Amino acid sequence: MIRQTHDNQPMNSVVDSSGSGARRVRTGKIRYAICGLSVRGIYHFLLPLLGRADTKDAGDFRDQAEVVGILDLDLERIKQFQKKLGLSIPSFTPVQGVEAMIRETHPDVLLVAGPDFTHAEYILAGLRNDLRVIAEKPAVINSKQIRQVLAAEKKSQGSLVVAHNYRYTDINCRIKELLLENKIGRPTNIEYAYNLDTFHGASYFYRWNRERSKSGGLSIHKSVHHLDLISWLIDSPPETVFAFGARNYYGPDGAHRPKSPDGRKLTLTEIRQACPYFQTHYAPRGDKPSERVRPGWDKLELPYAEQYPLDNYIYDEAIDIEDTYSSVIRYRNGASLAYSINFSAPWEGYTLAINGTRGRLEVSHRYYTDPTGAGSGEPSKDQIVVWPLFGGREEYDVPVALGGHGGADPVIRRDLFLGPNDKSLRLKLSADSYAGALAIATGEAIWRSAQDGRSYQIRDLLGECYRPAT
Repeated sequence: MIRQTHDNQPMNSVVDSSGSGARRVRTGKIRYAICGLSVRGIYHFLLPLLGRADTKDAGDFRDQAEVVGILDLDLERIKQFQKKLGLSIPSFTPVQGVEAMIRETHPDVLLVAGPDFTHAEYILAGLRNDLRVIAEKPAVINSKQIRQVLAAEKKSQGSLVVAHNYRYTDINCRIKELLLENKIGRPTNIEYAYNLDTFHGASYFYRWNRERSKSGGLSIHKSVHHLDLISWLIDSPPETVFAFGARNYYGPDGAHRPKSPDGRKLTLTEIRQACPYFQTHYAPRGDKPSERVRPGWDKLELPYAEQYPLDNYIYDEAIDIEDTYSSVIRYRNGASLAYSINFSAPWEGYTLAINGTRGRLEVSHRYYTDPTGAGSGEPSKDQIVVWPLFGGREEYDVPVALGGHGGADPVIRRDLFLGPNDKSLRLKLSADSYAGALAIATGEAIWRSAQDGRSYQIRDLLGECYRPAT
């Protein structure tokens, strides 16, 4: 059995069976099982573990790893995946259960990469079986679930690490280094405005993400990236949250929903023929208004009818989450954050400014996500500007690395599969279960505050799992 270290890194050693208690080097590979054959699960986890990724920056971990089980609700998707890659990995459905997969395949590590609402069940099963669990963000979809996970981890010999990859981009690592160098002094307040363009932002409203019972809402599913980032950058947990939010672009009252002049209910095909989202992003590439919309990228083109029903569209009655947020968050160290996110913007990216007692740090990052549309993709470099209170402007150019999520994915994979290097340890890049919990509770506080107009305390949402200042 693989033993676990306290920093969530699996030790490649076992106890000698002679009874002496001495350690010997493990000669076998680390065994991985995955729950959720999502695009993220395939391209971020499985292909690099199998040594089948088609880009060098993705990494090749087949000498250290063995994939022993796959669980997904769509057996046809698993079948086509294995057929296209020539694999014969044992496969399971949720009906058969994650416990059956663990029992039959004996993994050392459980990867959790399915729809967000499935995570809690799989994480808890992994911890019950003393496994190391690696979960895609968000770990779970609400504070109740994360309290259950934290309690289970406390009783387990296993551990949970959350794949908060946004920490790992070169630009964010450089910001962290500048803060550690005291370039702007003690952080006092932060301005963070994030936009998703009309291709990427709308994509969430075609999919399961659009229902709060499945995603926790986008203040959890998406915003945990940003909420975790700020807590990590300023090295302080959030305490108080107040927010406004609304559904402006999507759902039955969406601002751009086509309507008939005579009040007649339009068919889905008629809606798409007049919808600016469809006409801008799908019509130019030959998609027909009557066919299934595929808002995500999948080079293998695997079927996934369970997650992309033919008649899903961005103006559906089923949509019950917000697409616009503005919030204010106060942290334990006294700093505050003004955070906004918009899921229908003309460009993708963000502006970030951190004010401190000795100066101000600024970053702006802008691009477009639709490969068939006008504009360009990711810029080749970012620039950090530091404005000392009593000095001249300082500029720091940071090249954008190759690989998913601005070069973050290859780096976090190295940490997850091989262990952290000196830089990762120095910057504390790995996100443990409590870091994941803070981001989830903050995201939940945002949507709850937007609904009832009152502020929320992270202490109240995490209950007995909250860690007060020491």
